[in-house]
Amino acid sequence: MEQNEILSHAHELPKIPKVIREMMELVNDPDVELQDLSKTISLEQVVSGRVLRLANSAHFSRGKSVSSVNQAVVRLGLEPLKTLIIASSLVSAFPYVEVIDLENFWQETFEVAVLSKAIGESCSVNPNDAFTAGMLHNIGDLMIYTVMADKVPEIFEKMEAGRSKVSAQRSTINTDSAVLGAKLAESWSFSKELVFAISEQYEPKVDNIYSPLAATVRLANAINREWDKLETRDAKKVWLSEQIEVDILFVNENVIEHIDEVRGSGVEMARLVV
Repeated sequence: MEQNEILSHAHELPKIPKVIREMMELVNDPDVELQDLSKTISLEQVVSGRVLRLANSAHFSRGKSVSSVNQAVVRLGLEPLKTLIIASSLVSAFPYVEVIDLENFWQETFEVAVLSKAIGESCSVNPNDAFTAGMLHNIGDLMIYTVMADKVPEIFEKMEAGRSKVSAQRSTINTDSAVLGAKLAESWSFSKELVFAISEQYEPKVDNIYSPLAATVRLANAINREWDKLETRDAKKVWLSEQIEVDILFVNENVIEHIDEVRGSGVEMARLVV
């Protein structure tokens, strides 16, 4: 199946609910009033529940629970709310995918997003943009799983035989998840920078055009795969020194402690949101 044929099925994909898009616009407004945001969140029952769960989680509650969305919004603040609403938009758009374990998929996605944010905080990349890029980076996979479910076993078989995901996808469907994900993100009106980061996530430097966000996501994915195998700080330091993205992004050495601090929190966040 050709790429254009696959993209022609994009209309079959669920849409991000209008109220969630309105929330995303509000949290991106630097002058937004928390009271206005609370009112909009209250219109969406699922997101309201997620906001309350997050506000009452161990990380935010400090032993004191809240019972209203308004109280939860004040407790969380804009940045955690932005994170939650972006995550909710994606989870709401893909409530069920038959051919994969969606729970594991979201846990890995959230973990990569959290690691991307940690990397951003250790270099000059905007941490919130990095988190969003991490959340969006594999939406092309969801498109394949949803629109081309019959091709997924063949892709997985090739990967199990040793081929990379990109190679397995291209040889099976003549395109890959980065290209498809970028097209989907563009149709959802995400920024050009985020669309480009998704499209270039496997090759952060193409034709001398450089995407710091793509490099951030690529490094976050590598950390998610390899970090737990590195038992000492020295081993982590050596491993990081071998990653080209560390040099490209000018990541400082404090990233090691930052990664150790947040490692696993993406999985916990996914359990609260999904």
